[in-house]
Amino acid sequence: MITMMRKYPFINENVRRSLLIGVVGWLLIVFALLFAVRSAGAQELGSVRLSSRGSDSAFLKKMPWSGYWWSRAEGKLVKGWAGHAESPMQRYDRYVMSRTGKNPGAQAWEQKNHYNPTAPSWWGHCNGWAAASIMEPEPRRNRTLNGIAFTVADQKALLSEMCMDVRTLFYGNRQNDVTLATQDIRPDLFHRLLVENIKKRGRGIVADTSWSKSVWNFPICGYETEWAPVWFFHNRVWVTTTVHFVTDGVKPEFVGTETFTQTYHYILNLNDRGEVVGGFWDPRSLWNHPDFVWIPVADVPSEGGENPCLSPRFVREITGTAPAAEPVLAMAEPAIESSGSADARLVALREAGIDPAAYFE
Repeated sequence: MITMMRKYPFINENVRRSLLIGVVGWLLIVFALLFAVRSAGAQELGSVRLSSRGSDSAFLKKMPWSGYWWSRAEGKLVKGWAGHAESPMQRYDRYVMSRTGKNPGAQAWEQKNHYNPTAPSWWGHCNGWAAASIMEPEPRRNRTLNGIAFTVADQKALLSEMCMDVRTLFYGNRQNDVTLATQDIRPDLFHRLLVENIKKRGRGIVADTSWSKSVWNFPICGYETEWAPVWFFHNRVWVTTTVHFVTDGVKPEFVGTETFTQTYHYILNLNDRGEVVGGFWDPRSLWNHPDFVWIPVADVPSEGGENPCLSPRFVREITGTAPAAEPVLAMAEPAIESSGSADARLVALREAGIDPAAYFE
């Protein structure tokens, strides 16, 4: 045994780490069972009642669509890719020039502000794609406007960029490190969000599935859950929930919805009416559960996260889609006369090696 430990010293370390995590997890469960863990939750959510034992499931009728997540390091939005030499932003600029006679500078802005070959591997447009897949109809066919061809990939790229800034309802907190005092979303709030939105409202929601500094946003399109009573503890139920996520692990030209699943384990506290009032993560999901949840409810003008040179009006001309069913806030075009926005565009063009006089004067 000693010889094995010397030859494979990592075994002892890994075993100790696993034992520590297991012991801590079960101590947390014992503490939570002895002292009811209650959560104020979100007041706008309706109550969710559970019997002592049961199951439930729900899936959206209008499914979010799968799309590529447009990595910043790869830079496909400005560089294109194999078989698609002209980038989505270049095609957008050409189309707007054909309509207005002026180059909006979307390619130049994107290259300066979003393209970064040294960016962390997880930096991209997953939040923009996730919001667009819920709020906007899926582009399903190639379109040609004013002699300019826009593939399905071009259209999804523009929608993903346009929805980088949206009005949201946000639940939980972003967790940037691994600590026991996690500020991640609590399981009782997560469960209520699933029931309230997927089952009752038929509305897609988005979750960051990564319990770490990196962020991976995926739309939730359904869930399957079952629960059973906790022995010797009144008004406690063990819950196992399998969540169905829409994936962005597809090629840019993909049409349709591809999904993957993740199973979570947790305990919920119920009041005397059977309403969910609190809860805590099971050790099996203590370090493997959603970080936060958000719901896109309306598009807004650029607030710094999306390309301000994109116009929702022209993007929707290109995609041939009507505005989302949800109310759209402040969809007016950004004022070209605004000195701040104009200066920013001119600077971006010059730094990209483009003479603004060729397009704006």
